[in-house]
Amino acid sequence: MGERDRREGAEAPVERPQVLLKAVAALEGSGVAELTSGERVEGGVRARYHLKEARYLGALSWKEETLVLVTALYIRFRNPGSDVPPARGHFFVVCLDAEASKVVAHTRLELADCHLDGEILKLGDQAADDFGNHDDLTRYRGYLIGGALLPYPYKDRITEAEWEAGTFRKQSR
Repeated sequence: MGERDRREGAEAPVERPQVLLKAVAALEGSGVAELTSGERVEGGVRARYHLKEARYLGALSWKEETLVLVTALYIRFRNPGSDVPPARGHFFVVCLDAEASKVVAHTRLELADCHLDGEILKLGDQAADDFGNHDDLTRYRGYLIGGALLPYPYKDRITEAEWEAGTFRKQSR
């Protein structure tokens, strides 16, 4: 194959086929309660959550690292015999590793229409954040998307200890 294709976002090629099937398996196998279908107790009430929808948004690359970006919508089902209607759902933006086999970072958002335009994540028509931004503050804090913080998903993240000590400044010189 020649030089690696550098396209980003929805048009970016992925390394493996069946990326959405792998993404769903990664979500369900993540061990992260809010990203896993199943039963849990909330405020003393049993609730059953199911993955209703997962969407592949695209792939992003930085420093030879590729991430797969997906959204996931989980809904709560009505308990048998309950008159309480189910919740409208919980919506997440999730970064997976290049194989789409492991959750790297996630954040919960209000229900939104997300899509990638190159490296720009858009909520509807509005730009939410730029995944091409790798400045020091972003590498430490993460991406602010629709008021929710998505932890910086790449391996060159700045830890709390590095931020406090300022050692990341020495490493980048």
